[in-house]
Amino acid sequence: MAEIQGCDIPENLYYDIENNVWVKQEGDIITVGMTDPAQTLSGRILFVRPKKVGTHVLRGKSLASLESGKWAGPLVCPVSGAIIETNDRLKDEPALLNIDPYGTAWIAKLRSDEHQDLGHLVTGERALKLYREKIVRDKIQCMRCS
Repeated sequence: MAEIQGCDIPENLYYDIENNVWVKQEGDIITVGMTDPAQTLSGRILFVRPKKVGTHVLRGKSLASLESGKWAGPLVCPVSGAIIETNDRLKDEPALLNIDPYGTAWIAKLRSDEHQDLGHLVTGERALKLYREKIVRDKIQCMRCS
């Protein structure tokens, strides 16, 4: 895992950098979560409400609503698909997003639409380069709120 100004950026994930979300693909199952820079910019997460299991979400639309001390709004879904599971732990422990954004704090799992193309997302060295530029430009210094 790479670290840029305190921000963890795993190279094995796909990223929608503009919307600060990550994707892990396992066959046709897509796991989505928020990035370390996103949790830092948001501050302590107070509330997470994902769409219901069975809901079909389109790429670019809201997958979940988030609320923190600094911000309230949607977590944008980077792919299209049907929600098959949500992370129930976040209902009682929303601050997990601040503590472990790439592990226990994933937000939802979707069954991706047929032939899901992740070409609009970045991964590996390209993701690190773009996140490095964003983190430096926006003067982000990641930290964990708990």
